Amino acid sequence: MKKLPVNKTQRLQKWFEKQKQWDNASYGEFMHLGANQTIFRIALQDETITTDSLILDIACAIGGNARWLASLNGCKVYGIDIDQDALDAANDLAEIENISHLCEFTKAKANNLPYPDSMFDFIISTDIFDPEEVKRVLKPGGKFLTLVLIDEQDISPSSLAVSWSLKIESEINVTDLALAFHRAKESEAKLLFQANLIDGREMIEIINAGIKPYTKGGQHYMLKLSS
Repeated sequence: MKKLPVNKTQRLQKWFEKQKQWDNASYGEFMHLGANQTIFRIALQDETITTDSLILDIACAIGGNARWLASLNGCKVYGIDIDQDALDAANDLAEIENISHLCEFTKAKANNLPYPDSMFDFIISTDIFDPEEVKRVLKPGGKFLTLVLIDEQDISPSSLAVSWSLKIESEINVTDLALAFHRAKESEAKLLFQANLIDGREMIEIINAGIKPYTKGGQHYMLKLSS
């Protein structure tokens, strides 16, 4: 039997130490904007999640969102990602948190989900997804929650929804949160550089990746959609 680290902190530290770039650590275990569940809590406040609900997290990384949903609601949550090391961490963390029976993490691509049609009540994604596959595995009346960065002036949440053949249930502009978050990460990168924990190239990469879209007018949205 595989020996697990004593606690969650130790397993997370083991994961972050294996990453080639420090910026992975900037996002914490939830691996998304804000590194906490504020925007998901808002988007889900009017939704009913029961122990019978089935949820899919696309591009789940180390499963922070999936484990959060499973822990709070006692529901079954599935996660897919192409990074096996991330999935190994997700499985270990679920076991440490005593929710491994509620979480199933699988290596798969977003455009080829290993699930039958109309399986999920909710689908979430903070990164990569395929609209056709989302629609295929989402139950009629199910909801799809995603974070979207829009950096082209002729594109809007409404036009995206039309292109995906999905209906917008709600949209929340989280650009201020996104910009504040990435500004904080810019400061953090500078401190890490000064402490010789990252080099100058990595500091610039972290800063540019976070701030650049917003300096050109990019807008970040939390969208809740349905088929």
